[in-house]
Amino acid sequence: MNSSDTCHIEIHGQDRVLEFAAFHWPASGFDPAAWPVAPGGAIRDATDQACLLHFAPHRWLAANPTNEMEQQLDSAAHAGAGVKLDVTGKWQRITITGPGAVRLLASAIELNATLDGRDCAAVTLFDCPAIIARRNGGFELWVQSSYSVDFLATAGRFRAMLQHAHE
Repeated sequence: MNSSDTCHIEIHGQDRVLEFAAFHWPASGFDPAAWPVAPGGAIRDATDQACLLHFAPHRWLAANPTNEMEQQLDSAAHAGAGVKLDVTGKWQRITITGPGAVRLLASAIELNATLDGRDCAAVTLFDCPAIIARRNGGFELWVQSSYSVDFLATAGRFRAMLQHAHE
């Protein structure tokens, strides 16, 4: 097996996850300066983990939000810009890292076109709804929890096929 084809798939424990759905954008009554407003924009923490993802039009995902981030979402909701939803349990965080991560995900989507000029996107990977975000050394995914078992099984099969093809 060529080491350039290896990747690691890791499922993480359930984090608190919030979504914000804007009624209209740009919204008035709050300061959006701390928000990723460009389509596919993301804010990351010091460890390069995605914190606030603009994953679809007028939709943001806040993974494991800090108190400050939650206050920003609350302010936006109180200003009438949209609604903050606690969706803990809806999404399962999975990371795919290593040199073969791009090749594995390219088995499911046109990765370069999908993330061209973007940090994140709402996608369907191996028939599973997901949000994908770049990170150093790979990708963070939030797969809809009801699909996570199927996603892990299919991604594992594709990873094994790709590695076997290069032995």
